[in-house]
Amino acid sequence: MNEHRMWPLPYSGLPAILNSVAFVLLTFALIAVVSHSETYFLVLFLTGIAMNLVATGNRVVIRNGCVVLEYGFPKPVIRYAVRDVTEIFDINELSRGRLVKYFKALLVPFILVMILPLMYVVVRGAYPNPAYLPLMVIPVIMGVLLLMYLMFTASSYRRFLVKASIATAVVSAYVVSIAVGFLYRDVYGRSIFSNLADVAVWLVSVLLFAALAMAIAFFAGKNHVVILVDARGRYYAVGTAGAEVAREFMGMVLNVMKESREGSEDGSYA
Repeated sequence: MNEHRMWPLPYSGLPAILNSVAFVLLTFALIAVVSHSETYFLVLFLTGIAMNLVATGNRVVIRNGCVVLEYGFPKPVIRYAVRDVTEIFDINELSRGRLVKYFKALLVPFILVMILPLMYVVVRGAYPNPAYLPLMVIPVIMGVLLLMYLMFTASSYRRFLVKASIATAVVSAYVVSIAVGFLYRDVYGRSIFSNLADVAVWLVSVLLFAALAMAIAFFAGKNHVVILVDARGRYYAVGTAGAEVAREFMGMVLNVMKESREGSEDGSYA
C-alpha cells in the first residue's frame, strides 16, 4: 500500500493537545496584529506554527506486528506504536452519539472561528452600544451549543463536517457583519449602508467566506477516517484517501494482528 495515501490525524493524545493549542495561539497572533503588538505576534505565530508542524501526521507504517503512527513535519518527532488492536472501524460506520468520543478536538477550530470577530472588537476597543451586545454574544453561544449538539447526534463523520461547517459559516458571517457595521461607524462616523460600494464589497466577502467553509467541508469529507482502539482503550485516528484505501488499510491491520496473536499462541504452547 502507498504510505502517502494514509496519514495519522491529531485527534488524540499529545498531537491533539498540540494541535488545539496551536489554533489558540494562532488566533491570539491575529489579535496581536490588530493591536500592533509585533513582538507578541512573532512569538505567538511562530510557536503556533511550530506546534502545528509537530502535530502534523507524517506517515503510517505497519511493521513487527504493530501499527506505527509518526507525527511531525518534515521529520517525525512523535511516534506511537499501536499494539494489541482490539477494535478497528471506519468512522462513517459509527453509530449515532459515538462521534463525540473520538473527535472532541474538532470543536476547537470551529469555536475559535466563531469567537474571533468578538475578540477583534474587544481588542480594537470599538465597543458597541450595550443594548446591541446580545446580538453578537447570543449567536456565538447558540453556535457553540449547536456544534455540541451535532457532535452528539450526527449520524456520520461526513454529515458532522458538513453541518458544522454550515453552522460555523452562518454564525461567523452574522457576527462579522455586526462587527463590521460597528467598526465602520466607529471609523467613518456613518452607517455602512450609506455607501453602496462598501456594502457590495462586504456582501462579496461574506459570500466568499461561506464558499470557503463549504469547500473545506466538501474536500474534507472525501477522505475516510479509520479509528484504532488498543487493549487499554486508547484510540488513534488515521486518515485515508478514500473508502478503498480505508478498507485495504483495515484489512492489513487485521491480518497483522491475527498473525501476531497466532504467533504468541504458538509460543505459549511451545
